[in-house]
Amino acid sequence: MLYTTYRPQTLSEVVGQTENILTLKKQMTQNKFDSAYLFAGHRGTGKTSIARILARSICCEHPTENGPCNHCKSCRSMLNNTAIDFVELDAASNNSVNDIKELINQTMYMPTNLKKKIYIIDEVHNLSAAAFDSLLKTLEEPPSHCIFILCTTELHKIPATIKSRCSIYQFKTLSLSLIRERLVYILEELQKDYEEEALNIIAKQADGSMRDALSIMEKLVTAYDILSAENVRQSLSLIDDELSLQILKSLLSHDGKTATNLLHKLYEEGKNLAQFVDNMLQSITNGIVLFSSQGKADINNSEDYCQKLYDIVKPYTAELLYWMVEQFSILRENIRNSLHPYMDVLLCLIKTCSPEIFEDSEKMLLLRISKLEKEVNMLQEKYQSLVTETDSFMLSSDASNKRNNPKETIPIVEKEEETNDWQNGEDENPFEEDDFKEELNPKNEVDNGTVEESAMDISEEEDNLDETLFDLFSDYG
Repeated sequence: MLYTTYRPQTLSEVVGQTENILTLKKQMTQNKFDSAYLFAGHRGTGKTSIARILARSICCEHPTENGPCNHCKSCRSMLNNTAIDFVELDAASNNSVNDIKELINQTMYMPTNLKKKIYIIDEVHNLSAAAFDSLLKTLEEPPSHCIFILCTTELHKIPATIKSRCSIYQFKTLSLSLIRERLVYILEELQKDYEEEALNIIAKQADGSMRDALSIMEKLVTAYDILSAENVRQSLSLIDDELSLQILKSLLSHDGKTATNLLHKLYEEGKNLAQFVDNMLQSITNGIVLFSSQGKADINNSEDYCQKLYDIVKPYTAELLYWMVEQFSILRENIRNSLHPYMDVLLCLIKTCSPEIFEDSEKMLLLRISKLEKEVNMLQEKYQSLVTETDSFMLSSDASNKRNNPKETIPIVEKEEETNDWQNGEDENPFEEDDFKEELNPKNEVDNGTVEESAMDISEEEDNLDETLFDLFSDYG
């Protein structure tokens, strides 16, 4: 097994838990250790491996800055599981109060071969309430020669009384880059050819767990000479991202025929429909992220995939995408216990293509209003672009006419200078007060009939505009 062959034996080989390693190294340097540790985190992040490294470091005859030497008598006995004073208990199968009482009874005796008695309890959250109560007394007053290391993936299930008596170390999930680096190192050790896309797929499927990544890769390395993306998808029965994008596009455009045909194709190929639902949820969620960031967000996918996804979701609204997430989330919960998952998925696709048939009027009204606003904005943008193009065309036409007819120029009429003799006192002011009155108050008044006809024309235009808007809204109503 690859995950056992390449299990870390020293702290320097551990990947991704920098803060925890620094704290443990400092304790090893000072030779000061806590009486009880609680390692909590996602599966396959190195909890049990570091617990074993810590146990050997405590009992090692020649410890180093990176932990145990792994060569002395104590280290070899612990590596071979022959040390009497080193006990590793799996709480998933040994979770009764009797199992814990038996373990606690051993703590009253001094160690025989090692410096201290080390007890590792894996999956400690599976212990019963009575077992936790029995363990609590020992953790309150631990013997000086005993050290407990508890490991769990569900910290919230551990009683607060147990947590308060342990030094808690939180283990982070591993990033895609760290998993890929480790996979590259192992493949080079095995002298196997690989594709970068294949490693990306394995890292995504591992979901932050190094152990899961190595388990997946072991299956692929055994079956194929070259680790390619296509081989990974076939081996894991994964759904191609391109197909997920096609289905998403058909759902958004209300193309139920294409969506159902693609689903039937997946069903005939024997694909896991629960995995298909997860892929659709991931695609829609990524679409929301790209929609909100205008296509500039980093979603750990290729640039080509991000651009295609953004082009698909860009013409629609965020409300519609959120509604689709809600529908597929409900489907994911229902499909787990469904007797006919294909029918459930099929009905969900039909519902997504025709939401107005199934949903309440209020929610659908909001979706339709948002869609209408989107289309109105698009029409306004088209109108502005047409106006801009027309203006630019007219300007270019005028410029070309001027270039073609350079001789045709606008004549310039020189204005003769007028002398105002009246200013010099020769004549009286030619502009009389009556002339100004005539200019301000002309005698030719506007006919009332003309005004009324203009008002009627304006009202008729308003009625025509109302009828046009009514027809537009009725198409969406």
